[in-house]
Amino acid sequence: MNKILAIALLAALLGLAGCDRGELSGDKSTPQVIAMVQLTEVDRSTVAGFQEEMAVLGYQEGKNITYLPVPPAGSIDKLEGIIKGHLAKHPDLLLVSSTPATQMAKRLTATDKKPPIVFAPVNDPLAADIVTDLKHPGGHITGIRLPTGDDLRLQWLVRIAPLTKRVFLPYHADDKSALKSVEMASVAADALGIKLVSYSIPAGSSIAAAIAAIPPDVDAIFLPRDSRIEAAIADFIAVATARRLPIAAPSLTQVESGALFSYGFVHRDIGRQAARLADQILKGVAAGDLPVEMAENRLAINLATARKLGISIPSDILLQAEHLVRELP
Repeated sequence: MNKILAIALLAALLGLAGCDRGELSGDKSTPQVIAMVQLTEVDRSTVAGFQEEMAVLGYQEGKNITYLPVPPAGSIDKLEGIIKGHLAKHPDLLLVSSTPATQMAKRLTATDKKPPIVFAPVNDPLAADIVTDLKHPGGHITGIRLPTGDDLRLQWLVRIAPLTKRVFLPYHADDKSALKSVEMASVAADALGIKLVSYSIPAGSSIAAAIAAIPPDVDAIFLPRDSRIEAAIADFIAVATARRLPIAAPSLTQVESGALFSYGFVHRDIGRQAARLADQILKGVAAGDLPVEMAENRLAINLATARKLGISIPSDILLQAEHLVRELP
């Protein structure tokens, strides 16, 4: 009798221990939830790279990870509603693309109960008041910053199109990322003897205002790291093609769309880099303990656009390009 009771007691204890282990370790059948916040269409490439790398890291959508996708906001005034909608669903992490979107997400999560945020990318997270320390951000935010390089991009423009003397640069004054681009390009322009014709797009105005403001005597267009302008690349390419103007773009995405060249970032690569941060956070590392990482600048040239503009690019420059686009879209 005692033997039977002992066996029953042992079975009960083992069953209880099994339940405890399940409760302590969490229900592995419940996917973790990541909410996506995008400002413009160009951010879709970042999200695509993020999801691709998350899959490589073992996150299978519908099994152990769930994404809350929402189309790009398109304008800053729509970001608040999108982010609040995500927060109401209590996600485990926010992936936020662009400086304005990250600033909004930080403001809306300034409470005790807040999900960690991974931004991908922000041009200058210190100047944008997103973090106060790149090595140890603290709080609940980390992410991918863009490398400096807008000054070098202007230098590349002069090398690729040596006759360039006057350059048109449109930007949104309410975008800290764009202001940083203007600042760096202005310093480089002075050193190169280039006249930078900058144009601040009036609040509430469309990209059409910037297109209409392009002076008749400029030799090139320099697009800043401004996601709303990046998303309007088709409009800039149309006028640049008609007027035979080279476009110096901030990322590979615009070169693939027809801009002459970029010396800057690759959205998909930034998404993959952000996924590696998200993986650590989902495994228990505090976001604020992960240093803000820097993306890499890459030279990309559209050879089809160069032919169309009648620009012959020296072989030594082509050898330095990591991406060559040979056909127009």
